[in-house]
Amino acid sequence: MRGRGLAVVGLLMLLVFVFIYRYGIVEYTANTAGSGGGLLIVTTFPSLDEDLSLLSCTGDRVVSIYPPGTDPHELQLGPKEARMVMDADLIVTGGHTPVDLKAEELARGIVINLIELDGVKLVNIPGGPVNSHYPIYDPDNYMVLMRSVVGELSRLRPECSSEYRSKLSQLADMVRGVDRFRGALNGSIGVVDLPSSQYPAVWLGVDVELVLVYGHEHGGSIEPGMVEAVDRILSRGGIAFVTVDDSGNPVSKAGEWLMDRARTHNATVILVKAPYTRGTVIEKLEYIAGQVGIS
Repeated sequence: MRGRGLAVVGLLMLLVFVFIYRYGIVEYTANTAGSGGGLLIVTTFPSLDEDLSLLSCTGDRVVSIYPPGTDPHELQLGPKEARMVMDADLIVTGGHTPVDLKAEELARGIVINLIELDGVKLVNIPGGPVNSHYPIYDPDNYMVLMRSVVGELSRLRPECSSEYRSKLSQLADMVRGVDRFRGALNGSIGVVDLPSSQYPAVWLGVDVELVLVYGHEHGGSIEPGMVEAVDRILSRGGIAFVTVDDSGNPVSKAGEWLMDRARTHNATVILVKAPYTRGTVIEKLEYIAGQVGIS
């Protein structure tokens, strides 16, 4: 009997070890928490940690709960990610995905919800709802977010306030450099594949007449009436905005289809990096601006 009891205890210990290993709790404790009095800054959106790191002070730790290349619309908050959120001093969310909403519910620290910030300007999808998908692809909205982050960081860690604000000033200079492309395509009309690409199109001055797929259903089908509408836009000199991955390939069936229609009409195509690809927002805007072809 005693032998069976020891076997049960051994099995339970093994299960605990597997659980810890599976959900990365040891790794999280060792590598993720802020150190030396620093803050733990967590974002629910892959790659936004690269932008937030530009503002951090010595000892701060900035992490995205999911790696670049991961579409947050398709995820749920697992045990490891939930613990990161609960331990965070500051959580930055996009405010609309299931992960965003769950993170806000679990958070013990300060939450910055992008789409609820004063000063963030949201646009409407033509004939549809307000577009809450990555409005920081407009540099003005991006700076509203960064200023809000620095304000909260300064309150949480006042000894680093001057460093946070100095880094914000440097970031603002970088944003001004790319924002000179604002309105570069004024007077143009356009069609975009996914909602996040509407913001850079509007930033460039394009009147977006159609968004092919909205919501997070990237595999959504093209409605019959859209074929005629897209052909009409492109035949009038409209620009197609296609959301792509790090390799420059469309991330959706809608994007693949739109690129084909643009080729048929010999129309201009502007590629927009998906928000969850690698790189800062500034780098992604520079990628878009480089296709516009003005000096």
